[in-house]
Amino acid sequence: MEASSASATPSEGSLRRRAPCMCYCPSPQKPVLVISWTDNNPGRRFYGCPNYWIGKKCKFFQWVDDEICERGKVLIPEMRQRILKLQAEVSTCKKREKCLTVCLILTLLLCGICLCVILALVG
Repeated sequence: MEASSASATPSEGSLRRRAPCMCYCPSPQKPVLVISWTDNNPGRRFYGCPNYWIGKKCKFFQWVDDEICERGKVLIPEMRQRILKLQAEVSTCKKREKCLTVCLILTLLLCGICLCVILALVG
């Protein structure tokens, strides 16, 4: 998205953190909150026109967060990748846990059936 005259200046302070009312489209819509994952603005939030992603190039754009320092531009993507990797590992562990739970239940059922058969033969 491009910056426009709607971008807030640092002197506006808390005003720039308020949600904007409407975009600049011919039939204005309420801007949506989006997170940027570009190299220069990783994790930085902004308001943009919802029509932007469907091919209507509305120029509405407003940052919510302050600019990120150079160290943050390195750390945030690294931490995001780490979080995504850990989420994938958790998902894999949950699938494995479900499989092991089913195996345990089937094993217990089989043991119960075998015990009933043995007791029936002995008794």
